[in-house]
Amino acid sequence: MTQLPVSVHFDLPEGWEPVATEDAAFAAIRSDTAGIMLTGGVWPRSVPLRTVAAEAAQDLREIAAEVTVLSGDDIGADGFVQELRFSTGDETFVRSEVYLAMGEGAEQRAVVRAVLTCTPGEFEAVAPDFREFVGSLGPDDQVLSAGGGGRSRR
Repeated sequence: MTQLPVSVHFDLPEGWEPVATEDAAFAAIRSDTAGIMLTGGVWPRSVPLRTVAAEAAQDLREIAAEVTVLSGDDIGADGFVQELRFSTGDETFVRSEVYLAMGEGAEQRAVVRAVLTCTPGEFEAVAPDFREFVGSLGPDDQVLSAGGGGRSRR
């Protein structure tokens, strides 16, 4: 399990089960192909969230056969949402990524990334759960930390 740069709280919607992973601070699944995860890092305040999202899309291109950024929009002053489609093997997936700037640092800020990955056919069914999850996500404090973490109020 990786650590988040800030401590956060969230509510996990019904039907999602937490799973252990080395790749995220938190992960949950609803099916073999629908999952939510939380990751994060610290970036200079001068780096726009749009750039952080573009870096994540580039990272995905290193492991996926085909990656298309479908949209990207600012959400308020401290958020960005990005929608992607990608293929691995014979399967196509959609991914919704929400980037939230949290924490107060002089020259840098913590960014928490919430990610929903699923098949295109599952998207309409699981997207409302993801919106609920993201809506419940918030910092426990506004101080950047070396460890951080997350806890569910489920």
